[in-house]
Amino acid sequence: MKDTEKATGQHVEMVHDEISESPKLDGEAIKAMGTVKLTEGSIIYIPTPTADPQDPLNMPLWQKIVVLIVISTFSTIGMSLVSGFGGLLTFYIPEYVAVGKDYADITALMTYPTLFMGIGNLVGMPLAIAVGRRSVLLLFTLVLILGAVLCAVAQTYEWHLAARMVLGLSAGQSEALVPMITQVLLTTIWVLFASPIAGAITPQGWYYLGAGMAALQFVVALLWLPETKYDRNLSAYQQDVSSDDSTDAVDLEADIPDKTKVTICKERPPLDFVNYAPRTWRSDMRLWVGKPEWYKAVEVLRQTVELLFFPNVLWALCLNGLTIGVNIAIGTTYGSILTGAPYHWPDSSTSYVNCGQIVVAVAALPLLGTGSDKLIRWFARRNGGMHEPETRLWPLIFPVIVGTFTSVLYGQGAAFPERYHWFVYVYVVAAYYFCFVGANIVAITYLLDSYPARTGPLLVIICAFRGFISFGTSYGTSAFVASHGYDGAFGIFGGLTGALGLLGVPVYIWGKQIRQFTGRFAKSKTD
Repeated sequence: MKDTEKATGQHVEMVHDEISESPKLDGEAIKAMGTVKLTEGSIIYIPTPTADPQDPLNMPLWQKIVVLIVISTFSTIGMSLVSGFGGLLTFYIPEYVAVGKDYADITALMTYPTLFMGIGNLVGMPLAIAVGRRSVLLLFTLVLILGAVLCAVAQTYEWHLAARMVLGLSAGQSEALVPMITQVLLTTIWVLFASPIAGAITPQGWYYLGAGMAALQFVVALLWLPETKYDRNLSAYQQDVSSDDSTDAVDLEADIPDKTKVTICKERPPLDFVNYAPRTWRSDMRLWVGKPEWYKAVEVLRQTVELLFFPNVLWALCLNGLTIGVNIAIGTTYGSILTGAPYHWPDSSTSYVNCGQIVVAVAALPLLGTGSDKLIRWFARRNGGMHEPETRLWPLIFPVIVGTFTSVLYGQGAAFPERYHWFVYVYVVAAYYFCFVGANIVAITYLLDSYPARTGPLLVIICAFRGFISFGTSYGTSAFVASHGYDGAFGIFGGLTGALGLLGVPVYIWGKQIRQFTGRFAKSKTD
């Protein structure tokens, strides 16, 4: 296969359908990395598919659906076993208090797994780039099964904590390898019923249930989940493939070398069964395609460090880390509030407070998924068909406003529960979750649009490093609340949410200039 048809892209496919006309290929001037031609009267494929039947973009629809179901199931199980533990904390408090553990120790069962989710991403994403997605998913599914079983048979607090760290290592892959929106609804449902399930079959039975479902998912993935790693050149993303550091526009009509030309694909090439091997069940069952490229694992880590110095990347990381940290802080504290005076909820009912997250999960797709896509197409049509990644930031406005208000409200409700109805906590758990989901989806789509050649390192940053930030945010929650009160602690969290949200304004205004300058450092001769 020609080198120009290969790449390291993490995107699967973006298809934008406009008014039909004769499909063709032509060129446009691309002035900054991430700026692409999005609308021109017909379908534009980003990234550009090849004629190879084994190109993941050429998989039949039923196989794409299978992939989506398998990875969403993996994500649901992993995230539920980690985040759903908030509804089980009250089951373990009497047992662990009896052996001398305080509330900070008990909440560590939820905060430490988030740290190890970040560590898991530092390991899993470089491996996925070097070896492939299929083998990494299968490996960490086995780790997920092991972690759930170890939690179920844990005899001591220390054993339980270590086992949940193992769970975190595996669950972290659900954030980097799996699309966010596809697993939000299923995860929310499982978290909602965590405490009644644990009340019916014991918390140990809840872990066994997770292990059994993960084992079933492993068998399905082993038999039907194909490898999606495929090498693509930057030109597949409408980016300049030259190694020149210039940020000038690439004019495809000028007399310049072919390697700098950027093409727009409006028609899928027909599959070529003469020069390429066909896709078969046997080819899909390979644990990896070609030879493992171990040097790419090192490259991913190096590129990750480089990207941390990009202002827009650092902002997106801080906003994500804060929102997930505050979300975890809420998740580790609502149980003790609802089971105490004046509400006195039974332990088996506390996770019902998550019911509002179902509404968030249902609303996330039209508001932050398809709604965002329609918005960028509208802006692109007003901009001569050109898409600027900063358009992705518009849907962030409402989640940030909601998150700022919600954090302050939670602090007031937790500090003065006698003044507030229990529905306040139902609203807060759902509303700040909406803020986190919005920050996560917007940040990932914005950064992946901005630097298409660095999707792997960007996912490491968003999914791994935000885990470290969120751990720092949520780990000290108990001491923070003790020293500042719920109203003071969550009032500060609300202020930080609003402040980081406002920093998105300069990113929106000067984002293109940032990409023009940093784009030269986000590509190499091998891209």
